[in-house]
Amino acid sequence: MPRVPLSVLLLSCALASSWIASAQAPATPPPQEQSAPAPTAAEAPAPASAPAETTPSPVPPATPATRTDEEVLAVFRHDLINLLALGADGRVLAAAAQIAAPDQNDPSRMALKKTPGLIKRALQFAPNDPFVLWIAASNPCMTKPGCADAAALTTLQKADADNAAVWLRTFPAEGNPAKAQAIVARMAQAPRYDDYWAADVVALYHALESMPVPELILRQGMSTQAARVNFASSMASAMLPAELKQLGKFCSSVDAAKDAGGAADCLNVAKKLETSGTFISQNIGFAIEDHYVTGTDREVMGARQRSAAWQREKFLEIAARFNREPALAESYIRLLGSEQNELAAVPALLREQSIHTDPPGG
Repeated sequence: MPRVPLSVLLLSCALASSWIASAQAPATPPPQEQSAPAPTAAEAPAPASAPAETTPSPVPPATPATRTDEEVLAVFRHDLINLLALGADGRVLAAAAQIAAPDQNDPSRMALKKTPGLIKRALQFAPNDPFVLWIAASNPCMTKPGCADAAALTTLQKADADNAAVWLRTFPAEGNPAKAQAIVARMAQAPRYDDYWAADVVALYHALESMPVPELILRQGMSTQAARVNFASSMASAMLPAELKQLGKFCSSVDAAKDAGGAADCLNVAKKLETSGTFISQNIGFAIEDHYVTGTDREVMGARQRSAAWQREKFLEIAARFNREPALAESYIRLLGSEQNELAAVPALLREQSIHTDPPGG
């Protein structure tokens, strides 16, 4: 299933990506040492008539097999999943399900500790939690044909019907404009858009707090908190709805002169994307609006775009300090939890740091 790439990451995604990717192959056990076979009687040399007394050479101590970085990370990830799987918190189990994604085809892992098993357990403990339902409905194993729970999406659309994102999940591929228009109309009725990215980052971050960050990660110059934020934000971005891109393409093709109602619905949805969710959804919202607005409305939108760009820029400057100021990383996680979306958490973080949320000159 194609994913929308994360355009704004905390620090660099490279380390977090390698952390995930390197765990995809199960750790290979170190080869066992084999003792040399004792010589047979036929092979044994004949004793000398007067052997000279010699001092035997010391036997070097056995050197333990050294694990590769990939093996260390795989062991860490499996230990973390084993620990999280024992819990009874639906959100923690949903986080564990995502961390377990690379194990989908690993025969050495128990079914209960693979993504589908962990999702099933998460739903047992939190059957009506919209976040847990969202993860269950989003193919968390990230494979084809995937492991999305169709029943979870149906339940989610009942539990969080006022959220435009839950209807976006059924947005069709190209070639079905009637269905696409119907979904846009349904999304337009919802008062807000929440793709649960913030909730996912928070859940993953707290799941990672269950174990110390591996030393090899810290040796790369990352603080514990920065590493957790980086990993959590990178992984949560894999759950962003790929349908966002399809929505943007569809709405940017609607001709307002021929379909005023469809254009109005698209513009309504675009404004939700602009003001809630993530920087990614915001960019798509602006792109849709750009297709429709003219005159003074375009000038006003341009001012909002400049403010959004300013906030992203200042946020990245703050994120660069997470290594040196762990409390700052923790503040970001706290605000993601309280504000419930990135586009509200970032301005709140800027205000806490006494940074203006609008560029000089407005």
